[in-house]
Amino acid sequence: MLLRLALADDHPTFRAGLRAHLDREPDLEVVAEASSGPEALAVVAEHAPDVLVLDMEMPGLTGLDVVERLAEQGSETAVLVLSAFEDEAYILGVLDAGAAGYLSKREPLAAIAEAVRGAGRGDVGWLSRRISALYHRRRQQDQGRATRRSDAEDALAALSAREREVALLVAEGLGNLDIADRLFVTESTIKKHVHTVYDKLGIRTRPQLVAWAWRTGVLQPDGD
Repeated sequence: MLLRLALADDHPTFRAGLRAHLDREPDLEVVAEASSGPEALAVVAEHAPDVLVLDMEMPGLTGLDVVERLAEQGSETAVLVLSAFEDEAYILGVLDAGAAGYLSKREPLAAIAEAVRGAGRGDVGWLSRRISALYHRRRQQDQGRATRRSDAEDALAALSAREREVALLVAEGLGNLDIADRLFVTESTIKKHVHTVYDKLGIRTRPQLVAWAWRTGVLQPDGD
């Protein structure tokens, strides 16, 4: 199957070298080039290539902007990012936005051609080794946060509405007397609620409760 490609990179020398290599592959054909973000969108609209090989840093629109706009438009063109730019937030952003992969420009040309073929087949996850390690480490961290939040929500289910309210106010840094004034009850009542919260959540001190509340992110005002 012949794959039709578009190349978007603002460095003409690099773009020309990449095109020369890809055009030598019998199953790959470069049908359009772009040197800016807006041009990348235009060539995709005009030529509907199977794969857009996209740089991250270009005039007009960044690679992330281009990927997001193509996703909004429902484009069927697969996007393979090929860039020397390795900022973590940028990489994760463009992958989350729907790019099929993110390769370093230092990758061998044969590896780039194979990634282009994979993207054209509809595969995802074509990543340079360092970027793959970073991406999977971030996903593991996200999963860890989700697990902590789920565990914390299970623990909070044991609290009454008033106990949860008191726990939230403790997390915001209020003392027992301030909480009592806020809730129109006695300070001794608040102390009892606080100690009940400690027992139910398996927490021993006020600082531990504060740290637990904000680390898990589950103690939020109702309705937020």
